[in-house]
Amino acid sequence: MNNNDKGLYVKLLNCALKLERKVVGAKFIFTEDEYRAADAQPITGKIPYCVMVKSAMAGKGTKASVENFGCNGAAKALGVVEPGEISTSGRFYESLGLYQDLTVSKNVQKNTTFCGHRAYGVMVKPLEKFIDKPDVILVVTNPYNCMRIVQGYTHIYGYNVSYKISGNQAVCSECTAFPFENNDINVSMMCAGTRYKAAWNDDELIIGFPYNMFFSIVDGVIATLDLTEPDKKKSEIEKRFNDAGITCPEIHYGRNYFTGLNPV
Repeated sequence: MNNNDKGLYVKLLNCALKLERKVVGAKFIFTEDEYRAADAQPITGKIPYCVMVKSAMAGKGTKASVENFGCNGAAKALGVVEPGEISTSGRFYESLGLYQDLTVSKNVQKNTTFCGHRAYGVMVKPLEKFIDKPDVILVVTNPYNCMRIVQGYTHIYGYNVSYKISGNQAVCSECTAFPFENNDINVSMMCAGTRYKAAWNDDELIIGFPYNMFFSIVDGVIATLDLTEPDKKKSEIEKRFNDAGITCPEIHYGRNYFTGLNPV
């Protein structure tokens, strides 16, 4: 797929799903020179990574180095700082009281994904504004659209048995570090921290996946449209494609897998 087609595929996904927020890309930065060259507004002061993501979903791209991370959990998950022994032992999680004892805390720590690299920083901005390739794609949307993205993934890649969900470190670990380290999709229910800091809506979830899957997942969403969408949504989708001046995929009204495959 031509890297210049990012903008078109963002439009295709928006026509198919009616996303309220922009699709964004996150890119790891490994040197000071790369940081200077990164085409995004530098953060001044400190800001949580998940707030950077929300800002990018409103159209504003930013970049942050280690001193700008306003959440140490995200800095550790993204490989910007190295977790210390108090983290790796599970004692930090235990001290929070979020898990019932040290054994559970150690289990959660062991299974939380942390990037294995040491990065200088990170850049997050709307996908269509990337000239080069981001590392991870992030989408925040309602459960229905999350379902459709997962259906698009499954159409291309088959059944995924590796979803990792804990209800914590949602944006940084579950949907950025995990997709990057495992080269696969993940869905998160969000976490209390990001819902407070970034003020997401209660009915929003987040999906993250490697950039190398973006075009195929969109293709899968389009390919499954006719069999999964009810007629009311098909009409809305058709209108969005027409309004965008993009040829709409073939749609058959009265045809989907849950009411019958033959038009009525």
